[in-house]
Amino acid sequence: MKFSHTFDTALKEGEYPTPWVESAISYRQLKKCIKDVQKELSGLGLEPETIRSLWRSLSASDSTTAPLRYTFAGDKAHFKTKLIFTVDGGDKMPLDASLAPETRAFLRDFIMQLSLSDRSGQSGEFGEKSPNQSSKGNAAYDNCTDDPRHSALAVLRDDEEWRLPTTVEVPLTSDSTFFKLLVLNMSGLDALQSREVDELNTVIVDLGKGVSHVADLSKQRRKADMYAWREIFRLYTESNIFFSTNEQSQATHNSVVAQAHMQAFLAKLGNLDLLKQLKKADSQRLLNDFIGMNMTLLKNLKFQELNMTAMMKILKKFDKRTALRARQTFPNFVAAESTISTTLAKRVCFQISEKLVTVIPQLNDYLCPVCFNVFWKPIRLKCNHVFCVRCMLVMQRANNGHCPLCREDVIMEADSTNLDPALMNLLKRYFPAEVKAKQRENERNAAIDIYGQDTSGCQIM
Repeated sequence: MKFSHTFDTALKEGEYPTPWVESAISYRQLKKCIKDVQKELSGLGLEPETIRSLWRSLSASDSTTAPLRYTFAGDKAHFKTKLIFTVDGGDKMPLDASLAPETRAFLRDFIMQLSLSDRSGQSGEFGEKSPNQSSKGNAAYDNCTDDPRHSALAVLRDDEEWRLPTTVEVPLTSDSTFFKLLVLNMSGLDALQSREVDELNTVIVDLGKGVSHVADLSKQRRKADMYAWREIFRLYTESNIFFSTNEQSQATHNSVVAQAHMQAFLAKLGNLDLLKQLKKADSQRLLNDFIGMNMTLLKNLKFQELNMTAMMKILKKFDKRTALRARQTFPNFVAAESTISTTLAKRVCFQISEKLVTVIPQLNDYLCPVCFNVFWKPIRLKCNHVFCVRCMLVMQRANNGHCPLCREDVIMEADSTNLDPALMNLLKRYFPAEVKAKQRENERNAAIDIYGQDTSGCQIM
């Protein structure tokens, strides 16, 4: 099945919004442009096999001088395609190439016109000499006949300076039409993605405000859903839906992997029955919005991949029909300015982690590095490391004066002034159950220190 049909079908079956479909790569129109490029090259005697012979000669030789280059000059807004031959200064033919007779005649005409443009002091519309060449031999023009081509050939034959390699630019127009359309398509995709990022960021900010409200224990102690939302965000973070965060692989996931991870995340939510743990109706609505936002992000990722595939397919077809090897230069040309080369999912996930997930702190970020429990009451040392008061007392009693993390000698000088009240209030607000459990544990340990046994269960008769 041809890709153009596959591409059209995917756009229809993907249920993408109309503005998305209108911004997609114009694959069929670009295919028509390729035919125009073929005709133009053929009219110049540059058949695909002829151009391939030039590339093969470069691969087979040890020369560092490329007989052929196809490049893009300028930026996305104003650029020009350049097909440049390097010709030998002696016979004025491309280096190490066997060409069709019409191609030889065409390039000879170019060299002669190049010579005439040099004679008149112009920059050379059709080509330029290599940087080491001078403009000697102008005296020969004083004896030119009425046939300018004959005079140009005489100059080329007589002037030894012209035996240095010369670059000749072939002026094509149809290829510029092709790439300008492709760049226009990609710019449209860039603009679409920017709008989608802005819209998703707005959703993220609104979700952050909503979750912060329904999880606030200080205002609605009995109905707050803070612990349920903390578990939801923990599962979401560990699911690594759109990209991996482990040290071995930090790559962005493709849409297939992302969809599988999303389904696994939803399955975990169902298995833990977290929906029933959400006491407030607003929380259930916010969870639906949160899942919907991720599904929209997943659809964006699929649409992005579909268009990237279309771009690479059309470039492959362009190279197959013209042999110009645009795939080696065009992606690099647009990558510096195009947001399609970056991952929309990664940009949005960064906002999720910064503006949504962090509205409910995770317990792992507030654990004492010695006992691995919530550091209640938090003692902030001179070195800025934080430990719970119980572990601090144990270290001081053992006369261990060095910080376990940085080894700075600051333990023995810590006292009640090192208590961090702001952090203590944060712990009381976001981890009330953990703080109470830690307080009970500290009381038991204090009783053991004083009485030699746990007296927390004693009762007065």
